[in-house]
Amino acid sequence: MIAVTSTLLAVTVGFIIGVLAGYFRTFDGVVMRVMDGLMSFPTVVLMISLVGVMGNGPTPLVVGMAITMVPATARLVRGTSLAAKQQTSVESARAIGTRVPRILLRYIAPEGVSVVIVQVTMSLATGILVIAALSFIGIGLDPSTPTWGGALSAAQQYFKPAWWMAVFPGLAIFVTVLGLVLLGDALRDVLDPRSPSRGMA
Repeated sequence: MIAVTSTLLAVTVGFIIGVLAGYFRTFDGVVMRVMDGLMSFPTVVLMISLVGVMGNGPTPLVVGMAITMVPATARLVRGTSLAAKQQTSVESARAIGTRVPRILLRYIAPEGVSVVIVQVTMSLATGILVIAALSFIGIGLDPSTPTWGGALSAAQQYFKPAWWMAVFPGLAIFVTVLGLVLLGDALRDVLDPRSPSRGMA
C-alpha cells in the first residue's frame, strides 16, 4: 500500500508538472532544474536523507518516496508535452483564441497518458525495491512491521539452519518486481505504435 500510494501521488504531481513545463517555457526553466537536482541523487540515499528529516512511519515514507519518483514522471510527460505543443491542432487552437486551460486539457495532457500508464508500473517496482532496502537496514518503518526487507534482515542470522527464511522473501521481491517490469514493457509495446518490438511483429 505504501508503494501504491506513493506511486499514485508521484505520478499525479509529476504529470501536472510535466504538462505545465512542456507548455510554459518560464516554468520549464525553473522547475525542471529542481527535477534535475533531485534526479542527481541515488533514490535510496535521497530516501534515507528524507526519512532522517521527516522521521519514521508510513506517512513520511509515502511523501519521501513520492518526492523521489516525481522527477522521472515529470521528465517523461514534459517530452510528450513539448511534442504536442508543436502540433498543428495546438497552433490552430491558439490562433482562434482558445484558452490555455482548455488547450492543456484537450490537446497537451492526453498525449502523456500512455507514458504515465507505463511509468506507474516502473514506479511501483522501484517503490517495492526501495521499501525493501530501507526495511532491510532498519529505517522508514517500525521494525515490528512485517516487510519483505525486514524478513530478509531477520533471516541473516538463521541462514545456515533455516535458509528458506531468506529465500522466500527474496523470491517474493524478485517475482513481484520482475512481473511489474514485464507488465510495463508489455504496456509500452501496446500503447506506443513506434515501439521496435511492434515493428518486428
